[in-house]
Amino acid sequence: MRHSTSFALCLLSIAATTPGRADAADGCADGTFSSVTSPDGNATSVLFDDFSATAGGGAGTSRATSTCQLNIPVTRADGFSVYGVDYRGFVTTEDGQAAQIVTLQDGRQVLKYQVAGPLQDDVATGGKVGTSGSDTLGLTVVVETTAPIDPDNPDASLLLDTVDITRLGFTTLSSVTASTDQLARQRQAIAAELIGTAQGLLGEGERFDAGSAISLFGSSSAAAGFKGRWEAGSGITVLGGAAIVNPDDDNVSVDTLALLAGAVRYTTPQATWRAFGEVGLWGSPNVTADLSRRYLNVDNIVSAGGTADGSLLSSYGRIGAVFAPDQANEFVLSARFTKAWLDLDGYSETATDRNLFAATVHGGTSSENIVSAELAWSHQTEGRLDYTLSGAVGRIVADDKAVRASVDWVGDVSGRARDQTFASAGSRIGVRLDDVWRLDTSVAATFRQYDDPEWNVGAQLKAAF
Repeated sequence: MRHSTSFALCLLSIAATTPGRADAADGCADGTFSSVTSPDGNATSVLFDDFSATAGGGAGTSRATSTCQLNIPVTRADGFSVYGVDYRGFVTTEDGQAAQIVTLQDGRQVLKYQVAGPLQDDVATGGKVGTSGSDTLGLTVVVETTAPIDPDNPDASLLLDTVDITRLGFTTLSSVTASTDQLARQRQAIAAELIGTAQGLLGEGERFDAGSAISLFGSSSAAAGFKGRWEAGSGITVLGGAAIVNPDDDNVSVDTLALLAGAVRYTTPQATWRAFGEVGLWGSPNVTADLSRRYLNVDNIVSAGGTADGSLLSSYGRIGAVFAPDQANEFVLSARFTKAWLDLDGYSETATDRNLFAATVHGGTSSENIVSAELAWSHQTEGRLDYTLSGAVGRIVADDKAVRASVDWVGDVSGRARDQTFASAGSRIGVRLDDVWRLDTSVAATFRQYDDPEWNVGAQLKAAF
């Protein structure tokens, strides 16, 4: 039997001086095989005259092996290549007999085909092997049969007719690392996307001395919920709220989640200049994110991903000063430090012929530090209106190893997000409806390095108490 040479074929030479060869052994002695090559050098086909093993009564041995060492030239040694290895032949076994083809790479078994019991059929089997950092793919192919020495039974025989070796995929470490960096940036974007809503739950964009109130709100950032503040006396203010948020970020897809926030603030007694300090927590217990990455396989861009579940917790501290030159105007200057921890489960991508370099992304906690300086001015008109103008600048400092993944045919890879500078600006206009009820409308924009601007329009109905 001969396998058709319509397969993509690659150079294999007998001469030891050529880059690819079959080393002489009992399975592929000189003159007992032939080979051809494909024009692009990415496939090899070897046809054998007598690569076989026979055991049993007629052969006079209970175990027979035949070996051939193949050395296949690799067209690109600067990355990770995956090859398909296909075997064609014929096997004959009876009860109590067995046959197998074993493929070794660097002394390790990488492929195995095995039959036992009565069978007379063509052999068509194979698998995948990988190589990196070498201009040669070395494979040791062993054909073996075992059978009792019984003259009354036919021999066990396995004939290997053809071996086809074809490159299926190729990528580089830089491409795979860049794809895990993408996962790290998507994790970072989750907290960055939610921080604006969380700070809104804690009174950002409103007058500092607004008094005790509770409000219902909604915004174009797909958030709706309630928030409140309580002036507890002695300079203590309690802030908090909860929202249902459907994050809308170009970098990552996150399912609808619950966002909770709470803080305590202390302000020095009334004066033209006052100092304050504030500490708080915000986060979500139910984060579900669809993460994805893209890498180069030969000349094609491959997209792959998975879904991860987890939670987000952030803590922050804020200090600042309030300047109130009169009862109508109020200026607030502050600095804030936020530490965010995102804990997500791991997941495994599905390995396919297209996604050869599938990743198992490990679960774990990544963190980021966010520092910002903030300025706000509030003004109360003589009528029913008041307004606030606010702005902030800051920096997101990324985790060095936000993502760890094990990539098929490559190994363990770590991904890192990028540090980001950001700025935000917002305005709010409030209308006093009566002594209890107020209606506020607001608009805000956030500008983050590398990302598109984010705009948010919102409204809240507030009741004083």
